[in-house]
Amino acid sequence: MIKHFSTLLLITIFFGCSPVKKINDNVISGEFDKAIDKTISELKKTKNKKKTIQFESILLDIYNRSVISSKDLIERLKKDGNPEYFDEIYYEYEKLIKRENKLKNISNERLKFNFENYDSELINYRYKTSDYFLNISKNLISNNNKYDFRNAYDYLMVIESINPNYLETRSLINLCLTNGSDKILLSILNDSKSVIHKEFENDLLNINSYDLNSTWENFYTKNNLYKGNYDYFVDLSFKSFVISPERIVEKEEVREKNIIDGWTYQLDSEGNVIKDSLGNDVKIDKIVTISAKTIEFIQSKSARVLAEVRYLDSKKNIIDKFPLDSEFWFKNTYLEFWGDERVLTKRERKLSKNRFIPFPPDEILIYNNSENIKRKLKSILKSFK
Repeated sequence: MIKHFSTLLLITIFFGCSPVKKINDNVISGEFDKAIDKTISELKKTKNKKKTIQFESILLDIYNRSVISSKDLIERLKKDGNPEYFDEIYYEYEKLIKRENKLKNISNERLKFNFENYDSELINYRYKTSDYFLNISKNLISNNNKYDFRNAYDYLMVIESINPNYLETRSLINLCLTNGSDKILLSILNDSKSVIHKEFENDLLNINSYDLNSTWENFYTKNNLYKGNYDYFVDLSFKSFVISPERIVEKEEVREKNIIDGWTYQLDSEGNVIKDSLGNDVKIDKIVTISAKTIEFIQSKSARVLAEVRYLDSKKNIIDKFPLDSEFWFKNTYLEFWGDERVLTKRERKLSKNRFIPFPPDEILIYNNSENIKRKLKSILKSFK
């Protein structure tokens, strides 16, 4: 051990602030796998034979240290005899095997590792962990308590990760998911003096579009009812729908502009064409004034929705409530002109291609608020615990 440490320390000093220092820092902090990965990366990059040999020496030293560290930990945990440590022992054996598999591909005549077979111990503690955690899970489940179902689920998921489909693990996982989750009913209430159209209501009750369901929270609506009792209720209560008048604002403008419109000959006082020094006719730009009258039309209409989100417990007592409002605007701009199109700006030419659009009915404007309402409702529900 002292020899290995001295070798790594000397190489670290030799390299100064090179990657070896970072590797050494990982070793000192016990992060052997990070140190191994970094050393392998440096080995693949270097083309210098001397440095290659040095990195190989470092890698062998780190591996030997990691094996000693893992075996020491396993030995201490085994001596303790506490079944709570079965999973730690399993994971430590798994680390040993993964390191070996990683290093098998880079072994050579100079770089020889003393590999061992840990398969039987890994399997042994896989089943010890599975049996122990399964027994804990069953005891928790027998309490028939929501939070014990959740704790049991955590143990069962460990079993599923190391020993898939072991005995009745999966059926117990499903039991925990069913009994450990909160069942929440989302309802739409109309406390306004307006009619809520079915399309608008159904869109808001489309739970899949919210992505709200999680491991321990399941949302339902009247379109997807839960057959048992609910733990919580969420009421989206609409207070009012405010529809603005249909407006058309006109903006009139008359504009003139001087432009070059071809050319003409420059004449002297007697009406003759002037010649330049080479005897060519002198031409000058022909400046003309053009004009146009424009009227820009701006159509607008809006629908504002005022609502309240109420969170209630299983007995319909209000836990908390949050305001929610949304507004959707219909806007259309178009332009009509009389005169020379060349007076128009690029924007005005684009607007001149637009036309009057019939104003949408109130229910369409209200419906167009649905995505914004769902986004805000989701934010409220996600933030509320």
